[in-house]
This record gives sequence, structure tokens and C-alpha cells, in this order.
Amino acid sequence: GGKMKVLEAISDTNVGGAGRLLLTRLRHSDRTAVQTTVVLPKGSALEERLFRIGIRTVSVTHGADASADLRALPELVRIMREHRPDVLHCHGWLAARLAGWLAGVPVRIHTRHCAYRAGRWLRIPPVRLLCGLVQGMLSTNVIAVAEAAREDLLSQGVNDKKIEVIINGTDPLRTVSRTARYIYREAYGFSPEHFVVGICARLEPCKGHGDFLRAAALLASDDRFRFLVVGTGSLEKDLHELARGLGLEKKIVFAGFCEDVSIPFWCMDLNVNCSVGTETSCLSLSEGMSIGLPAVASSYGGNVHMVKHGTNGLIYPEGDFVALAAAIRQMADDREGYRRMSAAARRRYCEEFTADRMTRATEGLYHRAVAGKTGTV
Repeated sequence: GGKMKVLEAISDTNVGGAGRLLLTRLRHSDRTAVQTTVVLPKGSALEERLFRIGIRTVSVTHGADASADLRALPELVRIMREHRPDVLHCHGWLAARLAGWLAGVPVRIHTRHCAYRAGRWLRIPPVRLLCGLVQGMLSTNVIAVAEAAREDLLSQGVNDKKIEVIINGTDPLRTVSRTARYIYREAYGFSPEHFVVGICARLEPCKGHGDFLRAAALLASDDRFRFLVVGTGSLEKDLHELARGLGLEKKIVFAGFCEDVSIPFWCMDLNVNCSVGTETSCLSLSEGMSIGLPAVASSYGGNVHMVKHGTNGLIYPEGDFVALAAAIRQMADDREGYRRMSAAARRRYCEEFTADRMTRATEGLYHRAVAGKTGTV
């Protein structure tokens, strides 16, 4: 009887994709049935945000942004023995997965948040076998946040029976009036006649912003187009320089970090994802779909699952900025097709990408896994 005790473990100190997903899911959690505590490194930006939504946290001294920092192990084992959770759910964090095994937590779930192509050494059968055994020992169940992440896990030798695909869910962006949308666009310097093409992603190499800017340069002679880049990251200076070099100053706005992403999204007519690495089920694609924004996305990773080519957007071959420019132009030219894809994007969001659907699926897995364990005792 009583509530199921869940310990979530995340080593991030900033609020990245995994942190945002965790916050979203815990906001939707069924607190009558599940009692959650989150273990994280001291000073993590997630701590205050979790506190605001009424979730208890425990912090550890070591392991900040370092999945394999084994100095965190004694502290983590002690916390797990004290809390005695029914379920440990780790987001990456190898040390916490090892601690869960050492502390004998019955259900140990690990979420795979990214999709990398398997390293060459992982393709060597004995290494793959060993890797699969270690993963199997550390985790009783694995969540893949996209089909692409599942393929990834299989290539590392993880047993297919242990993997459950639960697609990332997001809260819908808040709806705004036509007037508000007009004002937002004006603040960025966009007129009602402009076709605004946006990208919302960390300014890091894997997100492919260079392709976005080069495609923009190919479209710049057509005065309909304006471009909006939302996000911060290590490439900020380089991308500003590239935009200047391509002569895009008058056509592009770098919006930086936006606390409320609804604002830039409502300014866009088209949502672009240029990823060339680590993409699974992209949050900004589903957020865009929640307000009926069609997308143009690269063929990398989970994008091809989220954007069905010709239905709710277009897919172009990853890294091919000429094809990207052509796809953007096609979306701007075909108003009828655009309207159809916009409606399909909104429908797809409601059917597959809501936060509620993700939360129910995850908590359903917790209950089944715990029942399976207690049933076998």
C-alpha cells in the first residue's frame, strides 16, 4: 500500500533538454500515487525550479555535469539506502546507476536522451557484449525517447525486451491574440508581409546553425524572407560573424535566450531544425507543432519520426543547405499546402507529443516494473 517512492537522478547543473523534460513530467505527475524526490549536484539550476513546483530535492557534492565521476558514489549509495525508493530513474548519470545497483534498488530505470551513432569500438562483438552486460546489470528497464535512441541502445548490446520507447512530450505553448502576435513580430522588426523562418536550439555544432545561415543567404534576395535565431551557446560569436560575412545583417535577428519561448514561436511562420548530431524527439519541434507551426527538419536521428515529409512539414538531407533553402521556399510558395501542414502539425502534437501522454506512459512503466518485481518475490 501507500505511495510508490521514486528517486530521479540527474547530474545536470543547467536546465537543458533532460532537465526541462523532467520538470514538465513532474508538473503532470499523479502525486496521489507517486512520491518523487530528485537527487542532483549542489548548485544545480534545477533545484530552485523543482522547489517551485513542490518537489523535494537532495543534493550531492560531486558529479556536477560529470556522469562518470565516481567520487559521488559513496554519497549516492548512502542517499539510496536512506530513501529506499521503489524506483530509481537516472537521466544519464552513470555513477547514480552504479549506486542504485550497489544499494539494491529493485527497479532501476535509465533514460537515453540522445542518439549518437555508435562508436567504432562499440561495433566489435565482444565489446558490444560486455557493454550490453554492464547496461543490463545497471538497469532493469531503459526508456528511449525516440526510435532513433532505441536503435542506438540496440547497437550497444542492450536487450530489446528492456527498452520502452516513450516519446518526449511538452506543454503546449500559450495561445496569444492576433494583436499580441502582431506586436511581438513588430518588436523584432518583422512586418505582417514577412515570411519568418525560425530556429530555436542551443548554439552548438550539433544543431547545424551554419546550414541555417547558408540557406538564409541563398534566400536573402527575396524580400519576403526574414530569419530568427533563438538560443545561446558556445558558437554565438562565430554565428554572428558568419551572418555578417553572408550579408544577412538586415534579414536576421539573433534573439538570444528567451525565458518565454512562446514569444519567438508566435513570430515564426516556419520552424526549422538543422541538427547534424544527438537529436531524438526535439522539444522545439513539438512546441512549434502545438501552435500549428509546420517544420522543415534535417533527416538526422528522430526528426524523421516527428516530421512526416509532406504531411506536417518537409525533411531535407542532413547537412545539405541548398536543399534546406529549396524546402523553405516551397513552404512559403505553396499557401494551400502550408495550411494543410499547419493543421496536421497541430493534430500530430495533440495525438503524440503532449506532456500528459509522456507522464502517463512513464508512470505506467514504473507501476508495471514494480508489480513485476514484487510479483516475482
